[in-house]
Amino acid sequence: MDKFRIHYKCNKTPKANSGLEGFTVDRTYTGRSFNGLFEVTPQWGNGKQTKLLKRQEFEEYFEVLPLAFLQQSA
Repeated sequence: MDKFRIHYKCNKTPKANSGLEGFTVDRTYTGRSFNGLFEVTPQWGNGKQTKLLKRQEFEEYFEVLPLAFLQQSA
């Protein structure tokens, strides 16, 4: 198990010039978080390049979902 793995939800469509194309509001995604950075991509594990965001930029568009929330929705 990847101890840095996170699940997050998109709350706001990223700006066109942000480099975060492909994210849809209210959809859940998989990524990683470490050292205050967030590694995001619309399709985790597909081989495409991920993007590293600082906490402030991540929280502008996304929110980390608690593990309990994910277990309830499964």
